Amino acid sequence: MLASLLLLGCGAGDGLPNELYLGVEVNPDERIDAGLRADTLQRLGGLEAGYRQLHPNTRFQFSHYPEKELEWAIRRRNLAGLGPDLLLLNGDAAVRMLNAGVIAPYPQTGVDLNPFDPQVLDRLRNPSGDLAGLPLLVETQLACFNRRRLPTAPATLEQLLDTSAKGHPVGLSMEDYNLFWTVGSLGAVDAINTAAAGRQPSWAQQQAIERWLTWLQNANIQQRVTFYASQASAEAEFQAGRLDWFPCRSASIPRLRKALGDGLGVALLPGGEWGDASPINKLRVLALGTNASRSSRERALAFSRFSVNPLSQRSLTLGSQVVLPANRFVRVPVSSSTVLSAMVTSAQQGSQTNTLEELMHSNDPRMAEIQTLLTTLVFGEMQPTTTGQRLVAILRNRP
Repeated sequence: MLASLLLLGCGAGDGLPNELYLGVEVNPDERIDAGLRADTLQRLGGLEAGYRQLHPNTRFQFSHYPEKELEWAIRRRNLAGLGPDLLLLNGDAAVRMLNAGVIAPYPQTGVDLNPFDPQVLDRLRNPSGDLAGLPLLVETQLACFNRRRLPTAPATLEQLLDTSAKGHPVGLSMEDYNLFWTVGSLGAVDAINTAAAGRQPSWAQQQAIERWLTWLQNANIQQRVTFYASQASAEAEFQAGRLDWFPCRSASIPRLRKALGDGLGVALLPGGEWGDASPINKLRVLALGTNASRSSRERALAFSRFSVNPLSQRSLTLGSQVVLPANRFVRVPVSSSTVLSAMVTSAQQGSQTNTLEELMHSNDPRMAEIQTLLTTLVFGEMQPTTTGQRLVAILRNRP
């Protein structure tokens, strides 16, 4: 579930139920339907049930909102005095909304923050040092394949193109966020980080960027490699049986299993001669609303602390099998599941993108410029050398 939640306390006192309204923000690659609602209930049901053992008067309600409408919806509720008590957001969105005054800073106490990697917390702080939220879970980027037609997933980019040459349709998303995993496989992560920090890459780093761009352009001329405008489009083609391999999100596994059953294979994204893949993994965080009452704020804090304790985090991971715990002290039993094993390794590989994610949030205006540039390159309208020079210029132009 590539989704975010907001909890709204609707009433309390004198033994009456404390009603928590959970609004689920749906990402662009998801549809609001009965399947999504069922996945939401299944994934969060364990947390709800556990919390209600401690607070039996608490009642939960679920609702869903498209991703692009979330901030607008919360602003509108805040103005009406009906703002959320607690939100579960993508880390980038939490920082952006904190800066905009849509959510409140999360209290920074050692007891609450000790379970989390300090580098992860740094990604959630704004320039003033305020914390945008409490890390809850990680959704990883993986490779999904049809085991009925492709018994083994390609382990390298070279094998991926060989696989397509042997007649297996391969899909890639043109969205830069979903395409960045190839940068690590081609050894260009340090070069991108250098430029994003406003510095000029060295000659060797510039060559690494050009190598990455050359691979993207060459991949598009392969007969059975198709670049799709969105992740949702690639996923739909895979579900329809017209693709044998594509990069997927761990949260999409339940709906892919409904389509392919035992035929769904899950593996790591292909690496390369120059390094491992560099997946962009999504960190989901619990953030506080701005206009909650004292009792609502206390409930929000109590639920957030309950949700990140080791037992809750382990239950959330094992119960869903599609998310990882944000609590660094929770060990995932990778021997019990090949999917969990791939997710843990993906999370480790994704650490090489931490610097870039700190330097460029998902709403960074440079992202749209990069998207246009990469599309122009992939479809042969610009050469890798020129594209690399323009890419560096865009990255160095920090807003």
